[in-house]
Amino acid sequence: MKYVIIFLLSVSGVEEIKVETHGLNCGEIAKAWREVNTVYRGAKSEQGNYTHDGKLMIGYICE
Repeated sequence: MKYVIIFLLSVSGVEEIKVETHGLNCGEIAKAWREVNTVYRGAKSEQGNYTHDGKLMIGYICE
């Protein structure tokens, strides 16, 4: 089984969210997850995609 593991940075460290791909493209799944679950902030030092509870999405891997 393939998974997309999404990495979020919070005050307690790096958190992982594991999403099963069901045979779909993992990059597209990660992009869709980002678009649904995060909001982009463009202020200089805080630039990035943040969840509603303030966690920064720092990347993803396919496993």
